[in-house]
Amino acid sequence: MTDSPTPLVRALVAHPVLAAPAYPAPDHAPAGPAELFTAWLLDALAAGVPDAQVLTLATVDAEGRPDARVLVLRDVEPAAAAWHFWTEPDSPKARQFAARPDAALAVYWPARGRQVRLRGPVRPSPGCATPSPDLRCYALHAAEAEFWQAAPDRHHLRRRHTRTATGWTDTGWTGTRLPAS
Repeated sequence: MTDSPTPLVRALVAHPVLAAPAYPAPDHAPAGPAELFTAWLLDALAAGVPDAQVLTLATVDAEGRPDARVLVLRDVEPAAAAWHFWTEPDSPKARQFAARPDAALAVYWPARGRQVRLRGPVRPSPGCATPSPDLRCYALHAAEAEFWQAAPDRHHLRRRHTRTATGWTDTGWTGTRLPAS
Protein backbone atom coordinates (compact mmCIF):
# COMPACT_ATOMS: atom_id res chain seq x y z
CA MET A 1 0.00 0.00 0.00
CA THR A 2 1.11 3.54 -0.66
CA ASP A 3 0.90 6.63 1.55
CA SER A 4 -1.79 8.19 -0.64
CA PRO A 5 -4.99 6.20 -1.15
CA THR A 6 -5.54 4.75 -4.59
CA PRO A 7 -8.88 5.23 -6.38
CA LEU A 8 -9.82 1.72 -5.29
CA VAL A 9 -9.06 2.43 -1.63
CA ARG A 10 -11.06 5.69 -1.77
CA ALA A 11 -14.01 3.86 -3.36
CA LEU A 12 -13.89 1.06 -0.78
CA VAL A 13 -13.78 3.52 2.14
CA ALA A 14 -16.67 5.56 0.71
CA HIS A 15 -18.89 2.55 0.00
CA PRO A 16 -21.37 1.84 2.82
CA VAL A 17 -20.95 -1.45 4.65
CA LEU A 18 -23.90 -3.22 6.28
CA ALA A 19 -26.08 -0.24 5.47
CA ALA A 20 -29.52 -1.86 5.39
CA PRO A 21 -32.02 0.12 7.45
CA ALA A 22 -32.96 -2.92 9.53
CA TYR A 23 -32.11 -6.58 9.64
CA PRO A 24 -34.38 -9.37 10.84
CA ALA A 25 -34.09 -10.14 14.53
CA PRO A 26 -32.24 -13.37 15.22
CA ASP A 27 -35.23 -14.67 17.21
CA HIS A 28 -34.90 -17.82 19.25
CA ALA A 29 -32.79 -20.58 17.82
CA PRO A 30 -33.52 -24.29 17.47
CA ALA A 31 -31.33 -26.77 19.33
CA GLY A 32 -29.25 -27.75 16.30
CA PRO A 33 -27.49 -25.76 13.60
CA ALA A 34 -29.21 -27.51 10.66
CA GLU A 35 -32.62 -26.32 11.83
CA LEU A 36 -31.42 -22.72 12.30
CA PHE A 37 -29.67 -22.79 8.92
CA THR A 38 -32.84 -24.07 7.27
CA ALA A 39 -34.91 -21.32 8.90
CA TRP A 40 -32.46 -18.65 7.73
CA LEU A 41 -32.27 -20.10 4.21
CA LEU A 42 -36.07 -20.21 3.94
CA ASP A 43 -36.15 -16.58 5.18
CA ALA A 44 -33.63 -15.55 2.50
CA LEU A 45 -35.59 -17.37 -0.21
CA ALA A 46 -38.88 -15.79 0.94
CA ALA A 47 -37.21 -12.35 0.92
CA GLY A 48 -36.16 -12.89 -2.70
CA VAL A 49 -32.42 -13.00 -2.02
CA PRO A 50 -30.83 -13.99 -5.35
CA ASP A 51 -28.93 -17.28 -5.32
CA ALA A 52 -29.68 -17.79 -1.63
CA GLN A 53 -28.80 -21.49 -2.00
CA VAL A 54 -25.29 -20.79 -3.35
CA LEU A 55 -22.51 -21.45 -0.83
CA THR A 56 -18.73 -21.22 -0.88
CA LEU A 57 -16.88 -24.47 -0.24
CA ALA A 58 -13.28 -24.29 1.00
CA THR A 59 -10.98 -27.31 0.86
CA VAL A 60 -7.25 -28.01 0.87
CA ASP A 61 -5.38 -30.15 -1.60
CA ALA A 62 -2.94 -32.95 -0.83
CA GLU A 63 -0.11 -30.41 -0.47
CA GLY A 64 -2.11 -28.30 1.99
CA ARG A 65 -2.89 -25.45 -0.42
CA PRO A 66 -6.31 -23.86 0.14
CA ASP A 67 -8.97 -23.83 -2.55
CA ALA A 68 -12.47 -22.33 -2.66
CA ARG A 69 -15.37 -22.35 -5.08
CA VAL A 70 -19.10 -21.72 -5.10
CA LEU A 71 -21.60 -24.55 -5.35
CA VAL A 72 -25.34 -25.08 -5.11
CA LEU A 73 -26.76 -26.53 -1.91
CA ARG A 74 -29.01 -29.51 -2.68
CA ASP A 75 -30.37 -30.43 0.76
CA VAL A 76 -29.83 -30.14 4.49
CA GLU A 77 -30.32 -33.24 6.62
CA PRO A 78 -30.98 -32.07 10.20
CA ALA A 79 -30.57 -35.45 11.94
CA ALA A 80 -27.04 -35.85 10.55
CA ALA A 81 -26.24 -32.10 10.44
CA ALA A 82 -25.30 -32.74 6.81
CA TRP A 83 -25.25 -30.20 3.96
CA HIS A 84 -25.56 -31.98 0.58
CA PHE A 85 -24.16 -30.96 -2.81
CA TRP A 86 -23.26 -32.65 -6.09
CA THR A 87 -20.01 -32.89 -8.00
CA GLU A 88 -18.27 -35.18 -10.45
CA PRO A 89 -16.33 -37.94 -8.69
CA ASP A 90 -13.10 -37.04 -10.52
CA SER A 91 -13.39 -33.28 -9.93
CA PRO A 92 -10.62 -31.43 -8.07
CA LYS A 93 -12.86 -31.04 -5.02
CA ALA A 94 -13.66 -34.78 -4.94
CA ARG A 95 -9.93 -35.54 -5.12
CA GLN A 96 -9.33 -33.05 -2.31
CA PHE A 97 -12.02 -34.71 -0.14
CA ALA A 98 -10.28 -38.05 -0.68
CA ALA A 99 -6.92 -36.64 0.41
CA ARG A 100 -8.17 -34.36 3.21
CA PRO A 101 -11.85 -34.69 4.05
CA ASP A 102 -12.13 -31.63 6.32
CA ALA A 103 -13.73 -28.65 4.61
CA ALA A 104 -15.70 -25.48 5.29
CA LEU A 105 -18.90 -24.06 3.85
CA ALA A 106 -19.87 -20.39 4.08
CA VAL A 107 -22.88 -18.44 2.92
CA TYR A 108 -23.57 -14.71 3.19
CA TRP A 109 -26.94 -13.12 2.56
CA PRO A 110 -26.13 -9.37 2.49
CA ALA A 111 -29.75 -8.24 2.20
CA ARG A 112 -30.57 -10.17 5.37
CA GLY A 113 -27.34 -9.27 7.18
CA ARG A 114 -26.61 -12.92 7.87
CA GLN A 115 -23.67 -15.25 7.44
CA VAL A 116 -23.26 -18.93 8.31
CA ARG A 117 -19.94 -20.77 8.54
CA LEU A 118 -19.69 -24.56 8.83
CA ARG A 119 -16.70 -26.86 9.30
CA GLY A 120 -16.48 -30.63 9.25
CA PRO A 121 -15.62 -33.69 7.19
CA VAL A 122 -17.04 -34.27 3.72
CA ARG A 123 -18.17 -37.79 2.88
CA PRO A 124 -19.96 -39.39 -0.07
CA SER A 125 -23.71 -39.51 0.44
CA PRO A 126 -24.87 -42.52 -1.59
CA GLY A 127 -28.56 -42.22 -0.62
CA CYS A 128 -28.84 -38.79 -2.26
CA ALA A 129 -30.23 -38.75 -5.81
CA THR A 130 -28.54 -36.74 -8.57
CA PRO A 131 -29.95 -35.81 -11.99
CA SER A 132 -27.07 -37.45 -13.84
CA PRO A 133 -25.07 -40.66 -13.46
CA ASP A 134 -21.95 -38.49 -13.89
CA LEU A 135 -22.60 -36.73 -10.58
CA ARG A 136 -22.13 -37.92 -7.02
CA CYS A 137 -23.69 -36.52 -3.90
CA TYR A 138 -21.43 -35.47 -1.05
CA ALA A 139 -22.27 -34.06 2.36
CA LEU A 140 -20.39 -31.84 4.74
CA HIS A 141 -21.14 -33.18 8.24
CA ALA A 142 -20.89 -30.12 10.46
CA ALA A 143 -18.68 -30.39 13.53
CA GLU A 144 -18.82 -26.62 14.08
CA ALA A 145 -21.28 -23.96 12.99
CA GLU A 146 -21.28 -20.21 13.47
CA PHE A 147 -24.27 -17.96 12.77
CA TRP A 148 -23.62 -14.24 12.40
CA GLN A 149 -26.33 -11.58 12.42
CA ALA A 150 -25.44 -8.01 11.46
CA ALA A 151 -26.59 -5.15 13.64
CA PRO A 152 -26.89 -1.50 12.50
CA ASP A 153 -24.85 -0.39 15.54
CA ARG A 154 -22.11 -2.87 14.49
CA HIS A 155 -22.67 -4.82 17.71
CA HIS A 156 -23.12 -7.97 15.64
CA LEU A 157 -24.50 -11.15 17.11
CA ARG A 158 -22.90 -14.57 16.87
CA ARG A 159 -24.11 -17.98 17.85
CA ARG A 160 -21.68 -20.90 17.84
CA HIS A 161 -22.53 -24.61 17.87
CA THR A 162 -19.99 -27.38 18.45
CA ARG A 163 -20.81 -31.06 18.03
CA THR A 164 -20.09 -33.26 21.04
CA ALA A 165 -20.50 -36.99 21.59
CA THR A 166 -23.99 -36.39 22.96
CA GLY A 167 -25.29 -33.55 20.77
CA TRP A 168 -24.46 -29.87 20.37
CA THR A 169 -23.11 -27.20 22.67
CA ASP A 170 -24.50 -23.77 21.94
CA THR A 171 -23.17 -20.41 23.10
CA GLY A 172 -26.51 -18.66 22.69
CA TRP A 173 -26.49 -15.28 20.99
CA THR A 174 -23.42 -13.28 21.99
CA GLY A 175 -22.66 -9.76 20.88
CA THR A 176 -19.32 -8.79 19.44
CA ARG A 177 -18.70 -5.16 18.69
CA LEU A 178 -16.57 -4.66 15.61
CA PRO A 179 -14.66 -1.42 15.11
CA ALA A 180 -16.18 1.12 12.74
CA SER A 181 -14.59 1.00 9.32
